[in-house]
Amino acid sequence: MLFPLGSASATIKVQLAAISNFHVANEPSPMAHRLCKAFLKGTLLLRPPVSEPIMPWDLNFVLQALTSPPFEPAATCDLKFLTWKTAFLIAITSARRVSEIQALSIKPPYLIFHKDRVSLRPNPSFLPKVASISNLNQFIELPVFFPIFQTRQN
Repeated sequence: MLFPLGSASATIKVQLAAISNFHVANEPSPMAHRLCKAFLKGTLLLRPPVSEPIMPWDLNFVLQALTSPPFEPAATCDLKFLTWKTAFLIAITSARRVSEIQALSIKPPYLIFHKDRVSLRPNPSFLPKVASISNLNQFIELPVFFPIFQTRQN
């Protein structure tokens, strides 16, 4: 048995599903049997799933780090760090899934620079997780952000 060997409840459930897949079609599935259901419930109660806690992070700390080396100055920044910075800023400002960000293209007409914003659109061959009309080829609009510079006159 897998349970005495320390297997998690989910592992046992997957193994039982694999067995059920090869079960005779005209007979009830082993997973439907009351003893199997009771056993799976018991394994879940005896060995509940454990997830590691997610470390907290501070957005202000990260943004501050992006304004110093190796991410700045942008003119002399290594392309790797500039790419990381750009990807992070697009992710945090657009709140999109990784797959949607990965599908973005820099080729025209998928990247458009406007005076007050940048429009990004995924490659048309990309299918989002929720493939509804409103989600297909949806633009990501990023407004222009820059600090207000003031000059001091003596």
